[in-house]
Amino acid sequence: MKKKQKEIAIIGGGPMGLAIAYQLTLKGFKPVIYEADNRLGGMTACFNFEGLDIERFYHFHCLSDFEFIKILKEIGLMKYLKWKETKMGFYYDKKLYKWGSIDAVIRFDKIPLLTRIRYLCHAARCLTIRNWNHLDKITAVEWLKKWLGKSGYYKLWHKLFEYKFYHFSNEISAAWIWSRINRLGKSRKNLKEKLGYLEGGSKQLINRLAKIISEKGTLINLSTPVLGINPRKDSGANITTSLGCKEYDLVISTIPLPLVGEIFRHSGIDQKITSKYECLDCVACACVIFKTRKKITDNFWTNINDKQFNIPGIVEISNLREFNHHITYVPFYMPETHEEYLLENKHFINKAWDCLKLINPDLNDSDLIASHCSRYRFAQPVCSTNYQKKLPPKQPFKGVYTVDTNFYYPEDRGINESFSFGRNLVDQLFP
Repeated sequence: MKKKQKEIAIIGGGPMGLAIAYQLTLKGFKPVIYEADNRLGGMTACFNFEGLDIERFYHFHCLSDFEFIKILKEIGLMKYLKWKETKMGFYYDKKLYKWGSIDAVIRFDKIPLLTRIRYLCHAARCLTIRNWNHLDKITAVEWLKKWLGKSGYYKLWHKLFEYKFYHFSNEISAAWIWSRINRLGKSRKNLKEKLGYLEGGSKQLINRLAKIISEKGTLINLSTPVLGINPRKDSGANITTSLGCKEYDLVISTIPLPLVGEIFRHSGIDQKITSKYECLDCVACACVIFKTRKKITDNFWTNINDKQFNIPGIVEISNLREFNHHITYVPFYMPETHEEYLLENKHFINKAWDCLKLINPDLNDSDLIASHCSRYRFAQPVCSTNYQKKLPPKQPFKGVYTVDTNFYYPEDRGINESFSFGRNLVDQLFP
């Protein structure tokens, strides 16, 4: 069978699905994309926020995002990638402190000087680690306590874990938190943090990719969730959607693994296989976004350690990208079964607004222009120790691949990782 005759289906039109489709078209294939949402992009998808097209969930880019930079060059968007020095803050004990720099850490007198030095040494050590396998065997909490001591951990990290992972906090792998510290640490020049953004946001990237792959023959089906995946005896599978049933020689699913488990179960796949997908834990997110007349702080990211609010931090994207107004994201992470997650969006909006007014006492209700709350059930995989061994196989059936952000481990979910993983997968399948 010639390559161009091979029928290929991609389930999911997020960054990884688009990366796979793009790479396949470069090799002469014409895949078909099935996306359940009414738009492409997944967690990078934009929405109309009172006249502003902006991502539902915040995104930024680091100096080490080489695959992202490479794809921008290939599709002609490199000139829209801009870099800016950003600041970080830490709201602790009802006061906003500077954070992130050596000077700011040294001046933070809420912990002993020795702990501050140990914190800086730990950050430096994260930049020198190349082989992370030993970190995969221990928990992040255990690792951080070893470096910072119990008191240092509880003041600097405990709330961040508690308000993101809840009862999963003590299960998170040290390798996962190392990768996050390492990535941000590498996004520094002359010890100053430098982050990137794409003019026009992720929408410009998604639209350009969609245009390129469509012109090369890729068929994009929006609002078309996959209802069934029935593996064929030889290779590939029959895909069932509202459009009907179609045979494919190769199926690559990029949607969250727990969703794959649900589809497999409805398709009559053996429970021994479906359980490997459905047992994976994820943390959901209710992400509030505000448009205001005043900025909250001068920081891009502000960590929060406050008993009153179960908010790990806020992201002021307008301190990175330029907008006509000030834009702030306030994420609430929690298991989707948590009683609070079942509350209405207004609950999260009101709570987030109260938090911002606490951080900036000069903020008034009259400064609020607009608000919105987006939700996603599978926002953050719970990456526990020995995580890779707990994942289902990438290829559960011949010609059927099930991959999502879990397979980036220990790297966190991100656009750069999506393009890197997608390109590598296609190159492995079709050298």
